[in-house]
Amino acid sequence: MKENKIEAIDILDKIIIGRVEPHIYAFTTNTVPNYLKVGDTYRPVSKRLNEWREFFPELEKQYENKAIINEETYFRDYAIHQYLENDLNKKRLKPDDLENGIYYSREFFKETQILDIENAIEDIKENYQANSSKYEYYSSENRLPQTYHYQRGENWDLRPNQEAAVNSFIQAVKNGRKNLLMYAVMRFGKSFTSLCCALEMKAQTVLVVSAKADVKDEWKKTVESAGNFSEYVFIESSDLLANENVISEKHSEGKKVVIFLTLQDLQGDNIKDKHKELFAEQIDLLIVDETHFGARAASYGKILKNAGYDKTDEENISKLEDENIDVGEADIEIKKINAKIRLHLSGTPYRILMGSEFEKEDIISFVQFSDIVKEQEEWDRKHLNNDDVNEWDNPYYGFPQMVRFAFNPNKSSRKKMEALRKSGVSFAFSKLFEPISIKKDASNQGHKKFKNDSEIFDLLKVIDGSKEDEELLGFLDYDKIKEGKMCRHMVMVLPYCASCDAMEELIRTNSETFKNLDEYEIINISGLEERREYSKPDDIKRKIKECEENNQKTLTLTVNRMLTGSTVEQWDTMLYFKDTASPQEYDQSIFRLQNQYIRTLSSENGFIKENLKPQTLLVDFDPNRLFRMQEQKSLIYNVNTEENGNSKLKERIVEELRISPIIMMNHNKIKQVDATNILEAVSEYNNQRSISDEVVDIPVDLALLNDVDIRKVIEAQAEFNSKQGLTIDPNQGDGEDLDIEEPKDDKKDSGDKKDSGDKKDSGDKKDTPTEDYTETKTDDEVKKLESQVKTYYQRLLFYSFLTKDKVSSLDDILNTLERHDNQRIASNLYLDKVVLQKISYMMDPFKRSSLDYKIQNISMLASDERLTPLDRAMTSIKKFNRMSESEVITPSRVCDEMVVLLPEEGLREMVDKQDKLLDIASKSGEYAVALYKRLTAELGYAHKDIKDIIYSIPTSSIAYEFTRRFYEILNLNVSNISSEFNAYDLIDVRNGNGEVDNTKINNLLKQDKNFSEITLNDEIEVGDKKVKFGAIVGNPPYQEIISKSKGNKSLGKQLFPNYIKLAMDVTDAYATLITPSKWFTADAQDNSFPKLREYVKRNNHFKKIKTMVNGASVFEGTELGSVNYFLFEKQYTGNTEFIHDKEENSAFRPLFEEDMEQIISMNSMVSILNKVRNHKDFNTLMTITKGRNAFGITGKEVNSKTSETYFDGSYSVRCSYDRIRYTKEEEITKNKDLANRYKVFMSKANGAAGVLGEKDAVAILGRPYIGSNRSVCTDSLIPIGDFPTEQEAINLSRYLLTKFLRFMVGILKSSQNIYQIVYKFVPMQDFTNQSDIDWSKSISEIDEQLFDKYGLTNEEREHIKSSIKDM
Repeated sequence: MKENKIEAIDILDKIIIGRVEPHIYAFTTNTVPNYLKVGDTYRPVSKRLNEWREFFPELEKQYENKAIINEETYFRDYAIHQYLENDLNKKRLKPDDLENGIYYSREFFKETQILDIENAIEDIKENYQANSSKYEYYSSENRLPQTYHYQRGENWDLRPNQEAAVNSFIQAVKNGRKNLLMYAVMRFGKSFTSLCCALEMKAQTVLVVSAKADVKDEWKKTVESAGNFSEYVFIESSDLLANENVISEKHSEGKKVVIFLTLQDLQGDNIKDKHKELFAEQIDLLIVDETHFGARAASYGKILKNAGYDKTDEENISKLEDENIDVGEADIEIKKINAKIRLHLSGTPYRILMGSEFEKEDIISFVQFSDIVKEQEEWDRKHLNNDDVNEWDNPYYGFPQMVRFAFNPNKSSRKKMEALRKSGVSFAFSKLFEPISIKKDASNQGHKKFKNDSEIFDLLKVIDGSKEDEELLGFLDYDKIKEGKMCRHMVMVLPYCASCDAMEELIRTNSETFKNLDEYEIINISGLEERREYSKPDDIKRKIKECEENNQKTLTLTVNRMLTGSTVEQWDTMLYFKDTASPQEYDQSIFRLQNQYIRTLSSENGFIKENLKPQTLLVDFDPNRLFRMQEQKSLIYNVNTEENGNSKLKERIVEELRISPIIMMNHNKIKQVDATNILEAVSEYNNQRSISDEVVDIPVDLALLNDVDIRKVIEAQAEFNSKQGLTIDPNQGDGEDLDIEEPKDDKKDSGDKKDSGDKKDSGDKKDTPTEDYTETKTDDEVKKLESQVKTYYQRLLFYSFLTKDKVSSLDDILNTLERHDNQRIASNLYLDKVVLQKISYMMDPFKRSSLDYKIQNISMLASDERLTPLDRAMTSIKKFNRMSESEVITPSRVCDEMVVLLPEEGLREMVDKQDKLLDIASKSGEYAVALYKRLTAELGYAHKDIKDIIYSIPTSSIAYEFTRRFYEILNLNVSNISSEFNAYDLIDVRNGNGEVDNTKINNLLKQDKNFSEITLNDEIEVGDKKVKFGAIVGNPPYQEIISKSKGNKSLGKQLFPNYIKLAMDVTDAYATLITPSKWFTADAQDNSFPKLREYVKRNNHFKKIKTMVNGASVFEGTELGSVNYFLFEKQYTGNTEFIHDKEENSAFRPLFEEDMEQIISMNSMVSILNKVRNHKDFNTLMTITKGRNAFGITGKEVNSKTSETYFDGSYSVRCSYDRIRYTKEEEITKNKDLANRYKVFMSKANGAAGVLGEKDAVAILGRPYIGSNRSVCTDSLIPIGDFPTEQEAINLSRYLLTKFLRFMVGILKSSQNIYQIVYKFVPMQDFTNQSDIDWSKSISEIDEQLFDKYGLTNEEREHIKSSIKDM
C-alpha cells in the first residue's frame, strides 16, 4: 500500500496496535535518583509507561526490548532482576530508601546501566541454549494439567457491577417481581453473579438451562471452585440419567443443588420420565442462559423481508443453521418449568427492546462493552502498580478493542449501487453481491458467479492493496496491520448462500492477481456446494485452529451461520457485505469478534498469559448503517443510566468512540469519526426518511393495552399505513369549524376516570406484573394491535412537528397541550390528555426512549434555526407521504415540475398585480412550498412581495394543521388558508340539477376578505369586489370508496373530474393539477369521464400534458395506474404538447384526434391508430363485444345459481380463468341466444397484464377461452363474438393472441379494467374461411398479415412487437 499517498495516515498509525510481543522496559525518574526501574509488559510499552507516569510524572524511558527466546518461549523481568542482583550485585530499592509519600516499587535497581540489562538478556538466552536451570522459562508447549473436578478455593469477591446486579436482584424479589433479566456482555461473569443471587435467596434447587452444552464447564467450575458455593453440588444430565434419586439424595445430605441442562435435554423424554419430581415440584431459581440463543427477532423470514434477501434463500440458510435454537419452542419448554423466580441471562439489549416481557423493574443489570472497558481500566489503575500483580490478573484481560472501519465501497461498485437504487432497488448492497443464480445451478454454474463480477473483483483488489481507491483503504496491505498480526482470521458476511460460492470462486480463480488475499485459505461454511467437512460448528472451529497452528491465515465465508451463538476465538476481522435492517442481527454478528484469544505459556512455577487478539477489526461498507447502529446503542444505554437519556446522547457517543474508534476515508484522507459526525450523518439520513419509516423504528409497547382506556383509543385507530391513514372520515367538513370533537366514548371514559391517570391509583399496577391482554389474542390480532399502536405513535410524531413549541419527549407534549394552538392541533389529531398521561406513566422506558428520541428529532426539524425557512420547509416536507385514503402527499419533485409549467412572464404579472395562487387541495402545504421556492429562489422575489398571495384549501382538519405549519415555517400569511371549509366541502356545493355549482364556488372563493373567514354559506352581493386567482395548482382527491366490502374495494365515486372542471372555471389564467389518466380513455361507473372529456372538448385550452405510466412510482405505497399533470392556459387555443415518460420526444398535436372522443397520451400510438381507423373496411370489434354481466349471473350469486357438477341439460358457466360450474337455462336472464352460440370469453380485469409503456413489454390481455354453444360466463368475464361455428370462435381467439390486437386494446386500457370500451379501436375481421387473413398460420405470421393489411411501416411494426409480450 502506498501509504505516502494517503493523507493523515498517522491517525491510523496511532490507533492500530495489533498483537504485542512481551517487552522488557526500563525508565529513570528524578523522584528516585540513581535508580533504574526494570519491568515487563504484554501490552504496548508506551501504555505501561503512561500508567507509571501517574506516580512518576517526570519519568524518562531508557530502554525497551523483546522478552523472547523464540516464538514459543518467553522470559520474565524476574530473570533480569535475578541477574542484576546475583551476578552484578546491584542493590534493590528498599522502602526505607524513600522519603514519605513517594510510591515504592521493588523493581528499581541502583546505579544500573542499559548495558547491564543487555548483558542480562544475553545471559538468559545463553543459559536457555545450554539447557541450564538458572532461569525460569515459559513455554506454550508445556501443557497445564486438565482438571475434571475443580478444587474448592477461597470465596470469590463480587466486582462492583456484579454486586450492583445482586442488590438489584434482592430488591426486585422483595418487590414481588418473578421474571427477571440480567443483561451483560461476555466477560461480565454472569454465571458467578447469578449463583450469588441464588445464595442470597437461599435457593435449595437451582436449575440452569442453556442453549449450548459447551458452557457447562464454566458453570461447573464456578459451582465447584468458588468458596461461596461450598453448600452446593453440581449435577448435569448424565448424573440425572444415572440416578433418578440424585436430587433427593443430595438434599437429604444437607446439600443444595445446581442442575445444568441444555434445551436439547429438556426437549427429550428420558430426563423428564426419570425426574418427574424435578418438573412437578417448584424450583427455587430457574436460570435461563440465553447468551447463545441467537437472534431473538421473529422468524428468519421476517429478517429476510426486512433486509432485501431473496425468499428462496431461506431454505438454503435454514439447512445450514446447525445451532440456531428455535426460540419459540425453547420458550414453550421453559414455560412448563415451575419456578419461584426466573432469571434470564442475555448478551444482547434487543431482548429487552423487542418484547413486552420485561419492565424496567425486572432488569437487574445492564452492562455494555463500554462498562467492561471502564472496569478493565479502573482495575489496572488500582492494581497494576503493585509489583506482585500481573497484567493478566485483570478479570477482563484480553478483552479486545474493536476498531471500526466505515468505508464506502470501490468506485465501480458505488456507481453500480447508485444505478440499482435509481431503478428502485432498496437493498442495493445485497443486490450488488447477488449471484447469477441463487439456487444451485449444476449445468451453468450460475451460483458460482456474481452478476456484478467485475465490480466485486475491483473491490477485492482495493481491499487487498493491489488497486487504489480514494474512498477505501487497502488495509490488508497496511504495514501496521501486517506487523500487528491482525486480519489473520477473517469472516466475510454475505447476503446469499450462493454469494459464498461465487466469492470463493472469484478469489480462487484470481489468486495470482492478489498481493495478500492469496495467502488466505477459504473456508466456505454457507455455500450451496455440500461441504461435509464443515457440517458441525466444531468442525469449523477445529479447521481454523489447525490453520493457526500451521501459521495459515483463513477467510470464512458465511451468510449467518456461526454468527449467533458460536465463538471462534481466532476470528479477528469481519467484512460486512450485506444490507440488514435488523440491529439485532448486525450486533449479534459483530459480537462474534469480541471474545478473548489468549495463549498460556507455563513454567514449573507459574505461567504467562499472552493476549493474541488485543484489537479486532470491523469493516463495514455502509458507513451510514454503522453510524445509525452506534447512535442506537448509545440511546439504549442511556435509557438505563439517565432519567431522560436522550439529553446526554452526545456524551455517550463520545465515550463509545473513545473505546471503539471509527475510521473513515474520503478523497484519500483518513479521518477519525467524532460524535458530531455521527449525529450529523444520522440526522441527514433521518431527514431523507418519511414519518412512516421513523414510526417503524419505534418498538411497540403492547403492555400499554393492559389499561382499558389506552386500549379503547388504540383499538379505534386505523392500521398503520393503511389507506384510512389518520382520519376517521376524510370528508368531515360540513361548512362548520374544522376542529373535530374527540370521540364521545373517550371523553366519557377519561372524564369519569380522571384519577386513573394519577400515579397513586395506578402505582400498584407498576410494582407487580399485570395480566397481559395480548396473551388472549391470536397472532393476527396481535399484529393488528401492533399496527394500531404505530398509528397512534404517528399522531404523536405529527404533533411534535405541528406544535410551535420545541418538544423532546412525551412529557414535553403533555406539558404543551393546554396552550391555545396546541389544543386545536391535539383535538384535530385525536390526542386525549388523560390517555397520554397514562401512556407516559406506563410505557416501558426503553421503548419510551426510542419514541422520545423521534419526537425530539422531528420537533427539531421544524424549528432548526441553522437552516433558512425555505430549506427547513423543503427538508421537512419529505417526511410526510400519506394521511388518508385519498390524501396522498405529492412528492416535492413533482410539485416543482408542475409549478415550473407556469410561465415566468405569467407569474411575474401575478406578483405585480398581487393576483392569488391557490392550492385547491392542500395536504401539507406542498404546493405552497413549491410556489414559494420558485418565486424566491428562482425568480428572485423578496419575501414581502409574495407572502400574501399564496392561498390553500386543505383536504381535512389534519391537512389544515400541516398546511398551517408550513405557512408558519415560511412566514406566509396563515389567514390565506381556508379554515371554515375543506376541499371536499367545495364539491358538495350543488345547483338545482344536483351538479357541482362552479359559478357559485367561483363567487364564494373570490370574495375580497380573509380567506380563512370565508364560509360556503356566505351571501354574495352583486357588484362585490373580487380577487383574481392567477393560477390554481394541486393534487385533488381522486375518488371516494362507495363499497366497504373487501370484494368491491374498487367501487368508487370519481371525485377528481369535478376538481379539473372547477380549476378550469375558477382560474383567471392558469391551472395545473395531477390526476389519474384514466379519464383520457375510460368510461366510469358514474359516467364522469365521458362527461369530463366533453367539457374539456368545449373548453380546449390545454397547452401541455405529461403522462407517467406508473403512478405507484410517483406516489409510493399506492396502487395507481397511469397519472398525468397538465398546464391549462385560459387564453391558449393551439395544439397540445404531449410528453410521455416512456418516450424520448414530445409531440405537438390536437388534444382530441379527428372524430375521437378519447385523448391518446402516447405519441407513438397516434400514427398506427389513424391508419387503422381510416382503413376502408374499418368497423369496431365492439359490435360483437358485450358489456359486463352479459348473462345475468354475478360472481356473488354463483354459489346459489350454479352447481359444481355437470347435470343433463346444464349450461357451463365460466367463473374465472380456471373455474367452471354449471347452471340451468332459467338462471340465464340476458342474451339467451348468445348462450347457444360460439364465442370467446375474456377476463374483464387483469392488472398483471399491464398497460402500454408501463414496462418494456406487457401482455395487455389474459388468455382467451372458447365458449361452446351451451356456455355462459359470470360478470368476471365478457363475451366476444356471436358465431354459428366453433372454427370462427377459434379464429377470433387466435386474433386475440396477436400483438397487433393487444396493442390496439392497449391504446384505451389505462388500468386493470378491460371493459367493452377498450376494444373500440380493434378492427373487426372476417373470421370465416373466406377471410383475407389466413387464420391457420402461426400467431406471429397472422401479425405480419395484419401489419401488411393496415400498411404499417417497419418502425411501427417494431414498436408494436417490442411493446407487447409474446403469449
